[in-house]
Amino acid sequence: MTTGQTQQAIILIDDDDSIPLERDQDIGDLKKRIEQAAEKSRFVDFRTAEGAEVSVLLTPHSRVRIAVLPFRLEALDTPPVSGFDDLPADLL
Repeated sequence: MTTGQTQQAIILIDDDDSIPLERDQDIGDLKKRIEQAAEKSRFVDFRTAEGAEVSVLLTPHSRVRIAVLPFRLEALDTPPVSGFDDLPADLL
């Protein structure tokens, strides 16, 4: 699930609030650990985007959703485009 650009993933457990995951989280590995933990009611650990370490007890009845959000250019520190006024005349 990597595209060379860091994407933001979020996890929702039992329809609770979404938790942003650490950006370099291995989503495939996290899914495997969740599946294994849910088989026999075990804890699974992950790290949030803010750096917090979270342990969640999962059961066969737990509902877990992971969403990988698309890379968004507007999330970068770039000035917004204001119009054509700032472009060189030869580009117009």
